Amino acid sequence: MEWLIDIFPNLLIWAITGGLGAFCVWVCRRLKAQRGEQEAIREGLQAILHDRIYQAHRYYTRIGFCPLGDKKNIEYLFRPYAALGGNGTGKQAYDDIMNLPTERSGSKE
Repeated sequence: MEWLIDIFPNLLIWAITGGLGAFCVWVCRRLKAQRGEQEAIREGLQAILHDRIYQAHRYYTRIGFCPLGDKKNIEYLFRPYAALGGNGTGKQAYDDIMNLPTERSGSKE
């Protein structure tokens, strides 16, 4: 029984160390999974913003003008898109829209 008293502190230290190690592995795996999920959300949001800008570009270039309020809305879409690392096609579509007149040619208000 004395041998148990002699090795008990070492067993306790090993158990605590093993538990902490297992906990650290669990935390690292959890963080890695969250990073992957966060990256997928970021990419999905960027794709949605790109799609909205692209669709607006198709529509407004087809009609030949973009009202001022709609340009402001597209600007609200473009800022986070660019901050998320949007590519040149979104920037080109944004620039094309911003260069359109704000009212239909020949219309008077």
